[in-house]
Amino acid sequence: MTKTFATQAAPIALAALLTTGMLFATNALAGYQYRVAATAQGQAQVVAMDVQQVVIVGHRVAPV
Repeated sequence: MTKTFATQAAPIALAALLTTGMLFATNALAGYQYRVAATAQGQAQVVAMDVQQVVIVGHRVAPV
C-alpha cells in the first residue's frame, strides 16, 4: 500500500496543469467576450451620436 513519489506526484502535477489550463481558457474567453461587448457598445454609441444634437447655452456673469 506504499506509493512511490512518482505515483504520488503524477496526479498532483496533472491537476496543476489542468487547473492552469482552465484558468488560461477562462481568461481567454472572458477577454474575447469583453472585446465583442466593447466593439458592440462602440458601434451603438456612434449611431447614437449621429442623431444626437447638443445645444450649448452660456450665460454671462455680471462683472464684480
